[in-house]
Amino acid sequence: MIQDNTFARIEALFDIKLFSGVKALIAGGGSGGSAVALHLVMAGIRNFTLFDKDIVEIENVIRHVCGRRYVGWKKVDALEDVLLDRNPDAKITKIDADIMTHPGLEAAIAESDVVVLATDNEPTRYKINELCVRLKKPFVVARVFTRGIGGEAFAYRPGHGGCLSCLESFLSRTAYREGVREFDRVSEEEREKVYGLDIAEIKDSPGLSLDIAFVAAFHARFVLDTIARGLPERPKYLIPIDENYIVWGNRPVLPFKKHFHLQRITLDPQENCSVCATGSAAHAV
Repeated sequence: MIQDNTFARIEALFDIKLFSGVKALIAGGGSGGSAVALHLVMAGIRNFTLFDKDIVEIENVIRHVCGRRYVGWKKVDALEDVLLDRNPDAKITKIDADIMTHPGLEAAIAESDVVVLATDNEPTRYKINELCVRLKKPFVVARVFTRGIGGEAFAYRPGHGGCLSCLESFLSRTAYREGVREFDRVSEEEREKVYGLDIAEIKDSPGLSLDIAFVAAFHARFVLDTIARGLPERPKYLIPIDENYIVWGNRPVLPFKKHFHLQRITLDPQENCSVCATGSAAHAV
């Protein structure tokens, strides 16, 4: 770790040396993934693998941790620069490739202690879910809902909860997500009718940076909890999070009834899950 006082203000919260060997894979370097990575490096995590194939565009800077000076950079390069600015001793591996086709994805996951799943499409999420279940690697995924009205965060804890397929199976049998759909689940006709915008415009308009920040904070906190569960000694004051799934409402728009509406759920493995295929149960608190 660096020898100056960079971490002096947080050393009283937990011994950051416990995090020195942790390896975090950031799958997706967009507004959410970049924010989580920044939270992690400021918490003392210093070993990162960054996975993204896109570049920073001018439309990104209003929500991304990388500003105008990074326009035209590969996102992995830009995010590396931001992380090293917070901790020059961070060790960063960059993979500028498509997650769906990169031959080294499984090996990268196998070498990681936790996966930050921050991609913006279902195929990549389910591919990483399947690999993590097979390799018994924890991951945390988060999503922002349409227009930034809220979002969700889910932690996969191998042997101690359901996987992403379990979550989708559970939600499909409830009215829990009524009124909440992601951009890629809304048809072109629906987008045009509701927003008067074309596909490209609405897919790139998930809400304010502030809306995303709430969800990214939950995402990062779940990641830290996940990391702590795998350490020989749990960091002091980092109290375990019992639930593995939360839904957050930024404002009172269906299905949320008030500003800052939080729902906590413990999701167990679901019977007949196509990926992990064990147990069944889920309950909210």
